[in-house]
Parts: sequence; C-alpha cells; structure tokens
Amino acid sequence: MPTFIPHLLTWARDILIKAGVPSPQADAEWTLAHVLECARSELLMRAHQPLTPAQSATFRTLIHRRAGRIPLQHLLGNTEFYGLPFHTAPDALIPRPETETLVEVVLKQLNTCTNPRILDIGTGSGIIAITLGKALPKSRVIATDISRKALHLARQNAHLNRVSDRISFLQTDLLTPFAKPESIHAILSNPPYIPSNAIDALQPEVRDFDPRLALDGGRDGLDFYRKIIPTSVPLLARGGLLGLEIGHDQARAVTQLLSRQIGLTHITTHTDLSGYPRAVLARATANC
Repeated sequence: MPTFIPHLLTWARDILIKAGVPSPQADAEWTLAHVLECARSELLMRAHQPLTPAQSATFRTLIHRRAGRIPLQHLLGNTEFYGLPFHTAPDALIPRPETETLVEVVLKQLNTCTNPRILDIGTGSGIIAITLGKALPKSRVIATDISRKALHLARQNAHLNRVSDRISFLQTDLLTPFAKPESIHAILSNPPYIPSNAIDALQPEVRDFDPRLALDGGRDGLDFYRKIIPTSVPLLARGGLLGLEIGHDQARAVTQLLSRQIGLTHITTHTDLSGYPRAVLARATANC
C-alpha cells in the first residue's frame, strides 16, 4: 500500500464510505493528523512526505476501527467544544456542537452577574460546567452526575482546562441532595431526551457507544424534564435561569412543562446552527 498522504487518504475514504461512516473524508484527515501529530490543515503541505511503516500501520488500524463505527472521538481520545479541549471516553456522551447553543445563550444572560453560582445537572464529560467556568472566572459551579466514571472524566477535563478551583463535582441523582432553598443564578442540564423506543434506530456511534443512561429519556423522552423543572424552582435565585437542552422536536412539549410550572416566566426557545430548536430558557422573576 502507498504510504504517501494523498494515497492513504483516498484508501481510507473509500473504506469509510463502504462502511457508511457519515463524514469519511474529514474522519480520514483527522485520523491521519492524529497519527502524524500535526494539525489537519498541515496535511496538504506534507503531501509528499512518506509515513514510516509504524505510522502507516497505526493509521490503517484506526481506519479499520472507525469503519467498525467506533466514534472518531473515542479513537483519538479527545475533541473540542466551544474552542476548548476535552478528553473523551465511553463513560460519558461525546461532546456535540448542538450543546454550544445552550452554553452561548446562558453566557449572554449571565454577563451581568458578578459572581454567578451555577449548577450543571448530569454533567457527563463536564463540557457545560467547564466552558462556563472558563468564560466566567468569578463563577462558582457545582457539577453533578449519577455516574462515578463520568465524574472522573469531568474532573480530568476540569484539570485540563485549568478550572478545577471553581468547580465542585458531586455524585448524585439529579437534585436529590439539594433539599433546602438555595440561591443559584443558573441551573442547566443536557438531560437524556431520546424516547426509549427510538434508541435502536440511532446511528451506531451513538446507539452502541454512548452510555444508554445518558440517552434514554423514557417513553416520550420527557422523563427528566418532568423531574428537573419542579425541583429546580426552589433552588433558583430571584431572576435565576433554568436552561435545558432539548431534542429537535421537543420545543413545544418542554415549553408547555415550563409554562405550567409556578415560579417560572420569560420562557424562550433558541435554535442551533442547523435551525432546529435546541435550548429553552426560563427565568424565576427579575434579573440577578
């Protein structure tokens, strides 16, 4: 097999196309850049540089594993979210750009809070808590998850992004330990929202490699919204935010749940870059 970059990329792309991988060219390039320890943009400039036998063998192995629909992020062990680096592992959902919608709208809402207190429910790999903690240096963040392994990954990511000093990690089921009224400026969550009977139809990268615990939202996908919304209200400061990521077809159902909840108002829906509703926000009363 040729060991120059253009030939290897063509071979890899064809393998991935046959396997039904959604973005074969991009995945081949990211994988090769990983093997060569260079930026993806540098591949073209290195087109006439042959790979060593060891590099070629590693690349071929990774491509065959990707053809088996193992997520690219798991093969590489890392990804980016909101411009920050994150370790990835099968213990938590792979960070996805859709979640940046929730982060971005919350950051705009919190820019007037001097020392915001933030609670991230079901933190997974920690992307919401860490991104907000990084952007808001004076914030104090509590990040919870029921999974010990997910919290271990989140702590690693907090250390990677140098925000360990402003984030506390807590293993718990949703809001169980918060029995007394609090004064939190923002409660956020990207909860499981896939209907149980729809999980088997998901892409293999999601269905077979993301934790089912982080996907399964019950019969209609709304189980966790029904739990989070009423238990959040007593914890919010006056004017505090409740921010939730939603499935692309759940805006009406979730906004109805929010509108029925006493103590919440100013409900807004926000779309992602593809134009789908992806986040809903509600406020307790006035600005914090």
